[in-house]
Amino acid sequence: MHRLLKILLPIMAYLALACHAQTEHSELFAQQKTGLFVIEVTDLASSNKNIIGSGFLLSDDGLLATNYHVVSAHVLYPEKYNLEYKDIDENRGDLEVVGVDVVNDLALVRMVPADLPNTGELWKFEPTSELPVQGATVLAMGNPYDIGISVVPGTYNGQLQKSFQKNIHFTGALNPGMSGGPAVNETGQVIGINVAGAGNSVSFLVPAEYLIALIDRYRSQQAVGYASMQEQINQDLIDYQARLIDDLLSEEWELTEFGPILIPTTVRPYVDCRGSTSEVDDDLLYEQHASDCGVYDRIYLSDRLDTGMIEIDYGWYTSDRLNQIQFYNLFETASFLPFNRAGTDDVTEFRCHEDITRFEWLEDIPFKSTYCVRTYLDYEGLHDVLYAAKSLLDRPEGVYLHYTIAGVTEEKAKQFNERFIRSVQWK
Repeated sequence: MHRLLKILLPIMAYLALACHAQTEHSELFAQQKTGLFVIEVTDLASSNKNIIGSGFLLSDDGLLATNYHVVSAHVLYPEKYNLEYKDIDENRGDLEVVGVDVVNDLALVRMVPADLPNTGELWKFEPTSELPVQGATVLAMGNPYDIGISVVPGTYNGQLQKSFQKNIHFTGALNPGMSGGPAVNETGQVIGINVAGAGNSVSFLVPAEYLIALIDRYRSQQAVGYASMQEQINQDLIDYQARLIDDLLSEEWELTEFGPILIPTTVRPYVDCRGSTSEVDDDLLYEQHASDCGVYDRIYLSDRLDTGMIEIDYGWYTSDRLNQIQFYNLFETASFLPFNRAGTDDVTEFRCHEDITRFEWLEDIPFKSTYCVRTYLDYEGLHDVLYAAKSLLDRPEGVYLHYTIAGVTEEKAKQFNERFIRSVQWK
């Protein structure tokens, strides 16, 4: 009996604590759900929903927070898409966007005065820049699959380290429709904003410190129209990519052996590198080796266009079965595409310059180089840049160097190009 009690007592204590925690979470959600809203973007031509997300109330003047990707269609095309809120009692009203941070996928929307409810009776959420300890419980709230305002308990697992944007790793299920909802700590403060789910309870939150900064910017400036907001978005994108490239170039790149050359594979902690080699096959006429690195944080601009990524690739081809001419014809088929999504209404066609280049630090061995630029149509000064250089050696062997940068000024692209080509050395 004594042994049985030693086993049962800890289990009973754990169950009691779990039950107590569930009760506290239920009580907190019951308090806060009055400040939760469904955000709807509606196509004016058909009156059908285009995008459904979530938002949460910040102040008595009807200011709400959500994600930029929830409201972007309305910001870009206000004449085509209407923006509305719906509360837990199915009451509706119009919204206007008053502030955006596209880099961190945040937006501030405000209930238009004619549709302002009695906000004094509603819960106002308080964002905090103080993060929980790893393993702490976090409650994410929102409107999953448009089935109604819900709460999802999960775990705070720190900020992403292999990412330039330090989003929060939330172990919990964020589903479509929850974007823009709050994730709160056990005292009810907002520590993050729901932004994306990756399946298997791996989800991501935007840290609330960025929301606090956006609120401060909104409160300190005069009201701006959507045209001025576009100018602010433009500048934010330029500033972001400049910070990223400056940080990439701030330290020397550590080189690693890769076939006949030395290439950088340790650049910065947030640059993710993967290697691959073609499978062994008796019918394979050549071997292909690749080193693929990149900064894969995507900045959402529209359902057609994203930006902000940098991809860095190196390739090494070799063959014991092809002669020089056969290998050359094969090697020439290697081609490269931009890494980001962009439609014909978003960017120009690539303008490319090809040349035979010799680098003194690479023993003057010739490279066939291609430098391509396409220009964003709605974001002044921003470009996608694609660079590739191929070189054949004395035997059936070749190497290529390649990068793409999405959303960069020409000046910053040139700075990156200089470091990139000088980073490679022959062994």
